[in-house]
Amino acid sequence: MIRTMKKLAWLFCAALIVLTATVPTAAEPEKRLRTASFDGVEVSYLDEGAGDALPVVFIHGWACTGDFWRFQTSVLRDRYRVIALDLPGFGQSDKPHDRPYTLQFFARAVKAVIDHAGVKRPVLAGHSMGYGVAVQFLADYPGEARGVCNADGAFFWLPDDPGAVPPWEAEMKGLSDGLAGPDRENLVLWFINATFYGRTPEDLRKEITGVMASADPYAANSSMAEFIRRENWVRRSFSVPSLAVYSKIPELPAETEQKLRETFPDLTYVEWTDTGHFLMMEQPDRFNGLLVKFLEGMDT
Repeated sequence: MIRTMKKLAWLFCAALIVLTATVPTAAEPEKRLRTASFDGVEVSYLDEGAGDALPVVFIHGWACTGDFWRFQTSVLRDRYRVIALDLPGFGQSDKPHDRPYTLQFFARAVKAVIDHAGVKRPVLAGHSMGYGVAVQFLADYPGEARGVCNADGAFFWLPDDPGAVPPWEAEMKGLSDGLAGPDRENLVLWFINATFYGRTPEDLRKEITGVMASADPYAANSSMAEFIRRENWVRRSFSVPSLAVYSKIPELPAETEQKLRETFPDLTYVEWTDTGHFLMMEQPDRFNGLLVKFLEGMDT
């Protein structure tokens, strides 16, 4: 059972790519939090920076919050309009239990925040599952984003062999069912630890574990179950530029860059060998340098 759960956790943290302590920081000004709404759901978001500057919308991953992007927003706000939302079900946003947490639902939340903030054609930055939300936004709202930054994004591509699809789906469903099962607490903790790849600093491990392990169970379980649905992962291509930064681990498939390039032909692809899954928190200066260079190419 442990071996199976370990494999399934790696599937999300790495092969999914295929198919409470606080970190010490310098004193910061009070954050500007705002609230957008859609279909009776309130979405909390941070909104800072110059109003007419290039907007960047940061989308967090599964069971996380927008604060996981603080090492980017606190720096980029001096030059860009930075927006970091808590997706519905997480952080300070509403957590309804009367609907599924689909990628389409999350994309609508992003759209509501963008409209409420009054920005046009932002760059989307998505970590882990947040990358999937960004891709869904591009599909649902063509022309309304000018680029995508992918921070160790989780995504699927379906097996080419039709006969391999049912076993693939069964394996993915095993992870989802496990996270909703009687051993959920232990599996969630194991799952979170697996994302560190043995590289994440201890202070960040404590913070990340505290946030993710305490996430709303309904939202966490539903979003995972919906995320792995095969219909979300039809092959499609977008013309906007993309920056992808991945943590290189043995489980990272060799064809990751190729598959990403099929979705984003205008792709800048980078692999790091010394970070865990939360690379934008672990090495913020290095990550911010890549992100700013990417943004400068669109800052017109």
